[in-house]
Amino acid sequence: MYRFFSLSALVLAVLALISLNPDRASAQVNVTTWHNDNQHTGQNLQETILTPANVNPTKFGKLFSYPVDGQMYAQPLYVQGVTIGGVVHNVVYAATENNSVYAFDADSATNYPNPLWHVSYTNKYVVPVPCLDNQIQCNIYPIIGISGTPVINLANNTMYLVARTKETSPKTSAITYAIRLHALNIATGAEQPHSPMLICSAKADGGCSLPPYTSATIFEPEHQMQRPALLFEPLAGTAEGVVYVPFGGDRGWILAFDAQTLQLIATFCSSPNVTNMGHGLSGFWGSGGAVAADTAGNLYAATADGLFDVPSGGSEYGDAVIKLNLAFDQSTNRYQFSVLDYFSPVDQTCRYQNDVDLGSGAPMLLPPQPGANPNLLFMSGKGIPACDPNGTPIFLVNADNMGQTSGSTIQTLNGPVSGYWSGPAYWQSATATYVYDSGLNYEAKGSAGDYVRAYSLVNGVFSPSVSVSQSPGKLLVGSTPSISANGTTNGILWASARTDLLGTKPGSHPAVLYAYDATNLGNQLYASSSVGTRDQAGPSVKFVVPTIANGKVYVGTQTELDVYGLLAASKK
Repeated sequence: MYRFFSLSALVLAVLALISLNPDRASAQVNVTTWHNDNQHTGQNLQETILTPANVNPTKFGKLFSYPVDGQMYAQPLYVQGVTIGGVVHNVVYAATENNSVYAFDADSATNYPNPLWHVSYTNKYVVPVPCLDNQIQCNIYPIIGISGTPVINLANNTMYLVARTKETSPKTSAITYAIRLHALNIATGAEQPHSPMLICSAKADGGCSLPPYTSATIFEPEHQMQRPALLFEPLAGTAEGVVYVPFGGDRGWILAFDAQTLQLIATFCSSPNVTNMGHGLSGFWGSGGAVAADTAGNLYAATADGLFDVPSGGSEYGDAVIKLNLAFDQSTNRYQFSVLDYFSPVDQTCRYQNDVDLGSGAPMLLPPQPGANPNLLFMSGKGIPACDPNGTPIFLVNADNMGQTSGSTIQTLNGPVSGYWSGPAYWQSATATYVYDSGLNYEAKGSAGDYVRAYSLVNGVFSPSVSVSQSPGKLLVGSTPSISANGTTNGILWASARTDLLGTKPGSHPAVLYAYDATNLGNQLYASSSVGTRDQAGPSVKFVVPTIANGKVYVGTQTELDVYGLLAASKK
């Protein structure tokens, strides 16, 4: 039998469903990659719930938290409308240094106090890599497991992540170090076909040869740091696209994997001939965001301190931003990376001599701008007065003609003395275009911190060449900010701040979540530290990026995933 409903009855039914579950009905956005998009702008332009009018200590605060088993260096990811166990959920995904991945209900810990699913790559014989075993890179302490932010491809409902493990043979007690690429079904946590894919497994100080490089260029799983976020891009000739996995550590690597088969199809090494592994590494770091991509699929990768010998015919790309393209080469019958262009700052030699990484910061590609140079890249890294006595340079680079060794830029600004261990964010309001950044001063001597700053762009250049607004107070070691807005209105800048020095391992003080009016950072809307212990977060992690989606803010810490939102939402 067929039943017919009037339009008015249908509307009433829909409204009833919305009133029963407004969170799920109003979901507007997915956050499937680090800093929201492959250009690393950090903006969610579909936030209709949180506004400068309601984000304040009275109406906004901590709603709940989920315990996790390790530090969360990876940014939480968010997908709306995932069916798990026959129930539709908005889901927030969390990955930890203890090699765990969690799927939590994003809206209610009361209704769903336990993970929707949880997978772990740790057991009696398989553990995360102890920091001290890592020798060269011990920035993440005390263990290193899943560090880089995973990436989700919604076309095949798959999350890609990399786990590092130290493995003991139950028969011989022999120890090996391994790095694997995992592809998980986002609804179940189950491994997808061909997953996991072993990238490399070796004994201490051993390694693997990754073509096309010779045996002299070794990938060492004990020492390689998979700190930067993974990146997913479509690619002609592949069924589902490519997953890019960047590494720092002994050398800088970018590995390209077929997203369907998980086969390694191409490699790029930024320091193939380095023999002194304690220095000159040219790794990819970027405080979690070292590699961005433009809309054509070209990669822009920022390297850390290292030898730079390209002008003399070499292949070492220390302290540079490299523009790469991956394409199928008919002559070799395989995919190959090619260097299309690069930017090397004029202070590169000084940086190399003083261990001042350009790649400590994350590159950001701006949306097309009016003016003579529509495609721009924003880049800033570490600083030291010996190299730049007027402050750490902030580079605005023409992405279509990057300047190479000339150090030519569209514009260079002077930032804080010690530079940036963070990435910028971007937002265009109805009346102005902004870039936001947050650095630090004298961290090694006891940081005085620095402000979160907003710069105004007019016709593709900063005008004026100083910040147009700044936060009322300083953040101790800077932060990578994120933006929520409803298109060009209701812009809010969010920052999760660490209150321990970067050198404190791992630190014990709570993270502080800040919210500022994005049109005037001098108007601080909220701070989790301003209401006693009501909204206190877990102990802070370095370089954490907050995730904003559907009226809530998700902050990773050492022990828990904290969820903030409108306080009325907790009384449903």
